[in-house]
Amino acid sequence: MNRVLISISTVLISVCANYGQAQELSGRVIDPSGAAVPGAAVRLYERDSTQQWTATTDGQGKYRMERLPQGSFLLEARTEGLDQASPVAVQLSTGESLEQDLKLEIRGLASRVQVTAAAASQSTIEAGKAMDVVDSSELARREEMLVGESLRTVTGLRVQQLGGPGSFTRILTRGLRAADTGVLVDGMRFRDASGVQGDATAYLGDLQLVSTDRIEVLRGLGSSIYGTNATAGVINLVSDQGGGKAHGEVGGEGGGLGLFRGLARVAGGVKENRLQYSAGVAHLNVNGGVDGVENVRNTSGQGYLLWRPSSSASLSGRYWSTWSNVGINSSPYAAPAGNLPASGVIPAIPLAENQVQLADQGLPFQWGNATFAPNLYDPDSKREGKVSTTQVQWSQQTGARWNYRVSYQNLNSRRDNLNGAAGSGYQPAYYSSNLFNGQLDTLQARADVLLAKWNTLSGGYEWEREYYSNPSRDANPDSSQRVNASATAKQRSNALFIQDQMRFLNQKLQVGLSGRFQHYSLSKPEFTGGAPQYVGAKFEGAPHAFTGDVAVSYFLSGSMTKLRAHAGNGFRSPTLYERLGTSFFWGEFSPLGDPGLRPERTVSTDFGVDQYFSNSRYRASATYFYTRLQEVIGYMGLVNDPYGRWGGYANMAGGLARGVEVQGEARPYRSLLVTASYTYTNADERKSSLVGGSLRSIRVFPNMVTLVATQEITKRLQLTLDFIGASNYISGSFFVGSGSRPYEFDGPRKLDAALSYTLPVGDTKSLRFYTRVENMLNQRYFEDGFRTPKAWATAGMKFQF
Repeated sequence: MNRVLISISTVLISVCANYGQAQELSGRVIDPSGAAVPGAAVRLYERDSTQQWTATTDGQGKYRMERLPQGSFLLEARTEGLDQASPVAVQLSTGESLEQDLKLEIRGLASRVQVTAAAASQSTIEAGKAMDVVDSSELARREEMLVGESLRTVTGLRVQQLGGPGSFTRILTRGLRAADTGVLVDGMRFRDASGVQGDATAYLGDLQLVSTDRIEVLRGLGSSIYGTNATAGVINLVSDQGGGKAHGEVGGEGGGLGLFRGLARVAGGVKENRLQYSAGVAHLNVNGGVDGVENVRNTSGQGYLLWRPSSSASLSGRYWSTWSNVGINSSPYAAPAGNLPASGVIPAIPLAENQVQLADQGLPFQWGNATFAPNLYDPDSKREGKVSTTQVQWSQQTGARWNYRVSYQNLNSRRDNLNGAAGSGYQPAYYSSNLFNGQLDTLQARADVLLAKWNTLSGGYEWEREYYSNPSRDANPDSSQRVNASATAKQRSNALFIQDQMRFLNQKLQVGLSGRFQHYSLSKPEFTGGAPQYVGAKFEGAPHAFTGDVAVSYFLSGSMTKLRAHAGNGFRSPTLYERLGTSFFWGEFSPLGDPGLRPERTVSTDFGVDQYFSNSRYRASATYFYTRLQEVIGYMGLVNDPYGRWGGYANMAGGLARGVEVQGEARPYRSLLVTASYTYTNADERKSSLVGGSLRSIRVFPNMVTLVATQEITKRLQLTLDFIGASNYISGSFFVGSGSRPYEFDGPRKLDAALSYTLPVGDTKSLRFYTRVENMLNQRYFEDGFRTPKAWATAGMKFQF
């Protein structure tokens, strides 16, 4: 106890010692003519951490930030329109009051600050890794509601949504599997400990945009910084940290698919931003959805609070939670054998719409020439889900060269799959519940040391505990036959990580090195309601994981060219389900996992060039990527298995994905901003899981193009178009005879439009009227056989202050 008191006293003394050493920063935000820009958000990012300060310009375009620590920073200004200010480097010395003006780029493209590439603040022009940032201004222009839909147009990302808003969603990066893309919330892993592959996919469709400041996307390896499930890329949802004058919005929208959504959020700061806050809540209701067979209820809340007891220390907390109730329809299935070719890839021909209507009602129907039936209505099947994540972080700068941060996150997930006897296909005899509970506790400590002006060394320790339980129950009226079983398991891990960020040649050459060591320990599983499984197994931790990568970038200021390269290795740890998972049928457990599984291993590289033209009014970039999955974990048939499995999870040969990403961004006029991309992906498996031996990776678009264009018609009227088009893809979701046969589906041709009009109702208040039209080309396309919406639209209004 005395040691704890001494430690707390030491921290308080350190905080108080730095209390009076505050620095100040002030200035103006102006346009190129020198005119003041009121209402701009000015942000200051600490170079060697993720700390951020925010201020809002007044009527004269002035801003002021007080009680700042000493050190190196990046300063930028953002507006609600297309005009932005690129980040500038700022150095604050002890006791200094510095003035720094910012000039908006009204005819050029502005770079941005991101914190994901190196877990510290960097300009996008500095990063040696392929990065994209979708900020709150773009999300507002596109009137997006959900995280998944917001990422459709990001280069290299394949977003698959099995239906309308709120439906199951998965994200594939650079031709790899959904589990290879890590999802973070404010830099901490967001994943489902009870999921088969331990990733975030089960909850991606539930994630609404509530109080998100921006979404940062790292394309390429992230394992050495962020650990498991980050071998293809990382998606970081960065919360609004508040600050500045109180501001927010209240609004609602409704329209097609029986959709209604309400949203309220507020943010600001008090006591000279010593206390910053943001909070929001949103409710989504879809009553009918695609063809009247979908129902979604989703309520989400998000909050952030930050307190600065001194200029050099901060304590922050963040909470994000989602409650969802989603109707689950039956899975698509193959047509009778007579409708299918004897071999090869099956062309995906859907059941005629008038026949689908009969099938939805459980009436007899005619197959015609169809090769599959889409998802059909199931009136008593649903998924009740809840996921919440809470994070607390203490951060302190103890000198001009050293700072540290300690973070704790708790993540709880709960999915209950409920189903009754109604509906097509196989249905349980009695109303049943299949519940998946997961919990993750993560503690991370990290220190950053400025060895020299050009070299920052970072290192830390991470401890994580995960828990998984899978209760199974039904409503059999015979209590002696009623199912009431449960399987639980626990796993822990310890990790050490290190990074070295170096800047040479007046910061033109950037070199980043990172490495990570991870150790696991596994507890014996517990079973109730049936005979225990894995008897005699050794419950040892998975083999250690060693990962590392290097990222290099060089900026040629004369030609405005950036060269970059990124290479390394990655891993995905075997999940509790893959190691100890079971199914429960006919009164007993059947083992599916293998306690001795090894981690998945990956090697990857990418290199590219970014070129700016015409005073940064145009930008073009090209990237080549190559990823080899050396060893993966998959489900396969087994013989002579020590646990008596006829099928289960095992280590197997991986696959290969390589391709090219081409991006373009243009601002030919002050009122027009256009971004476009093309992605070519060639992804293959080393061992086929499909009948016929096809090695082509499933769900991957070989060719994909995207386009986002925003036109400010007037200062108040704005139009944004976004388009995605892709070539045909292979699905492996249809079981035919002895296994899954490949189906070839048409790729999407999806054009969306958002039109908004802002009506000022005071100096700082306005009404924003908007409408959004989805799938304007009215294409009916299928995702793994699931129906997606044709053309539909919503309209809404927001009161902004």
